[in-house]
Amino acid sequence: MQVAAQPESFLVRHPVAVAAAYLPLHLVATLAGNTLLVQGPSAAAFWPASGTEIAALLLVGRRSWPWLLAAAFAAELLAYGPLQQVYPTQTGVLAGLVNAGQCALAAFLVRRYIGRRVDFQRVAPTARFCAVLFLAFFAGALAGAASLTGVGDATAYWRNQQVWWLAGFLGAIVFVPLILSWAEPDLRSASHRPAPRPWFVLLQFAVLALVLWHVFSGSYRMELIAFDSPFLVYTAMVWIASTGGARRVTCALLLVSFVAALYTLAGAGPYRAVPGATFDAVLNLQAFLVLVVVPLLVVQASIAEKRRALVQVEMSDARYRAFVEHSSEAIFRYELSQPMPLLLSAREQRAWLETHGHIAEANDAFREAAGGDATESLVARWPPWLGRCLATVPDTIAAGGRVDNVECVLPGPYGLDRILLVSLTTEVSHGALQRIWGAARDVTHYRAAQRRLEEQQRELRALATELTLTEDRARRKIAADLHDGLAQSLVGLQMHIAAIRSAAEQGRPLPDISALELTISESTAQVRALMTDLTPPGLHDQGIVAGLRWLADEFASRQRIRVDFADDGAPKPLAESTAVLVFQAARQLLQNVARHAQATVVTIRTLVADGRLELVVTDAGVGFNVSDLTFLPSQRGGFGLYSIRERLTIIGGTLEIESSPGRGTRVRITAPLADHAAAGPAALGSGERPVRRPGGLAC
Repeated sequence: MQVAAQPESFLVRHPVAVAAAYLPLHLVATLAGNTLLVQGPSAAAFWPASGTEIAALLLVGRRSWPWLLAAAFAAELLAYGPLQQVYPTQTGVLAGLVNAGQCALAAFLVRRYIGRRVDFQRVAPTARFCAVLFLAFFAGALAGAASLTGVGDATAYWRNQQVWWLAGFLGAIVFVPLILSWAEPDLRSASHRPAPRPWFVLLQFAVLALVLWHVFSGSYRMELIAFDSPFLVYTAMVWIASTGGARRVTCALLLVSFVAALYTLAGAGPYRAVPGATFDAVLNLQAFLVLVVVPLLVVQASIAEKRRALVQVEMSDARYRAFVEHSSEAIFRYELSQPMPLLLSAREQRAWLETHGHIAEANDAFREAAGGDATESLVARWPPWLGRCLATVPDTIAAGGRVDNVECVLPGPYGLDRILLVSLTTEVSHGALQRIWGAARDVTHYRAAQRRLEEQQRELRALATELTLTEDRARRKIAADLHDGLAQSLVGLQMHIAAIRSAAEQGRPLPDISALELTISESTAQVRALMTDLTPPGLHDQGIVAGLRWLADEFASRQRIRVDFADDGAPKPLAESTAVLVFQAARQLLQNVARHAQATVVTIRTLVADGRLELVVTDAGVGFNVSDLTFLPSQRGGFGLYSIRERLTIIGGTLEIESSPGRGTRVRITAPLADHAAAGPAALGSGERPVRRPGGLAC
């Protein structure tokens, strides 16, 4: 985090620079503390230097501690001696060493038991911080009092010990949070809170100053003793703590501490000293300040923590409500005006739900599912589909309070029903059902897609079966053609050869070989016809246009139907698999024309449009209703069109059919062209004149 990097910047500075920068600050804090001495030589009523020194130790790295402690010690010697002449040299040295030692101990304990960064916006770290400082300064005061008075006079020793202890503790408990909250931005008030208005902050401190003047100046008194109590300060401080963070509260506590100490040492206020009892007055003042500072510091941490928790709850609730409102699922809360006992029978439970239940909260998706407008108020009645879901509540309670995916159907117009999957969660308390939470998900499209997928799977299984049968029929046809044609010719050749051999062996004249030549010619023609049926001539070496032109001529000669073929002359490079698919599609379409169209003229047109090959087959036949064509195997269109459409879809092609009864049929097929560079020799082009290989087709 960016804010976390700021304290680390102190660590990269040289320890000597850190100590030199801190020395003037500690000197000013020591001079201020010396002005609050009870009586010389003795301890002060409030010691701000302890707070500045501990805050500095917590902000810098430990390698800078010796230099910083040395700077603090030097500053105190200057203040005690040449500048203010408070203590003799020996007493000043001892007091400076004790102050440095107790601050180092307090900083060590804070880092050890709380951490480098004390979050004054939380109660636990703040309370631990107060306890650690309380113990550290108590230990330091044991040595500090001895440095001032020795151990001979027990009364003087313990008075100085208590004043030293509470003065250092008050200085630390006020200044450390104040300095750290200014030095470390992430320890300030929450950033999401609006910035306080300056006039409001000034008003708070003006009221606090007025209360302090009224309580401690002694210039104005009332007959109402309750309003003269020093704890009247709490009213102003609680107001500040309830609206501000650690910085504002510690600034207010600093004002309270200084004003109370100055008035008390000047002989005014409820803790003013009487002759011979100066220590008693200061101790009473310090006890009062401790009872003000510590609780209010913890109170502001508690308020900040609660405020932060409340903001997090509000943000979480806002996120939850935004999620619910914008959710595509229908989310609702079914509330019971009277909790339903679980001991009722299933029928009694359903009756109870109908009598005492209502929709208390729902999102827009629920309102739409219930048949209402999304902008209407909450639905207080049952939507038609919810009754079936709530009928499962007894089973839901028996199953542990949750049931998932209860299917509910919403009847729609024209058979367009909607399907909802509803999940319910029951809230049971003290043996009774309090409320029901539910979420309904519209799965109509998923179910439709599932049905389509199942249909396609059935179609594919039927297609696979038909392909197997087609392959078997093709094998049998080839076998029959070979048996009735080429095999008979070969038998005839064998008989002619046997007759020639017998005549040669017996010395008779050889038979006429013209019959043999005729048999060979017929066999060659049969082989050529079979090869043509298996592999169209020109398709693989001359391109799709040549293959389609041959197909048109072949179809016209066989079916006695005129076929007009037209091509735009543009190059049509196609991948080999695409060219074969387009050719097979054209052959299937011509077969459909011969079987169903009753047409006498068919037009085949090829062109390039938008970077794609277009094949348009048009006939003037009887036509049909395109809506009756489902592309399902075993129905009109059969396996041929179904297979072609699916294969075209895979390669990015399309199949479009336009037809109506008595107006003929127009079928448009598109297929992607192959890139010349990427296709290479595998690309089958068009627009070139057919080129015959030398020797024609060899068998």
